[in-house]
Amino acid sequence: MFGHTIDTIHSLFVHFPIALFSTGWFCDVLGIRYRQESLLNAGWWCLVFGVISSVFTIITGFLADTVVGHMSEPFPLIETHGVVQMIAVALFSGLFIWRFRLKSELPEKPSLFVYLTIGGIAVLFLFYGGHLGAQLAGQI
Repeated sequence: MFGHTIDTIHSLFVHFPIALFSTGWFCDVLGIRYRQESLLNAGWWCLVFGVISSVFTIITGFLADTVVGHMSEPFPLIETHGVVQMIAVALFSGLFIWRFRLKSELPEKPSLFVYLTIGGIAVLFLFYGGHLGAQLAGQI
């Protein structure tokens, strides 16, 4: 009806968590640097919607994997698109829980450095996993 198959629907969803998580982390960094509450709020809401959109992205990813089948042999873990992306989502989900418990505020120093470092690592995992996904789809 729409011209999409189960394995192509996933590609419609992947851009949301990638954009939201990375933009949210960057807004947090800029908000801290320039002491802008609006940037910190943007970082929080990007994190919230990134977590929500990642649920749908993971579901469509597992559905797409019924066609592609790369998760049947997930080792080495760091070279498997789905595993790398789930690690990134787990890290961002942990940051979401951490920040949710602080009523959407960022942690105070020195925990702030840990929070931002985990977020930066999660962004790197997110981009690397996206690269692996593009390879898997034959886009690069």
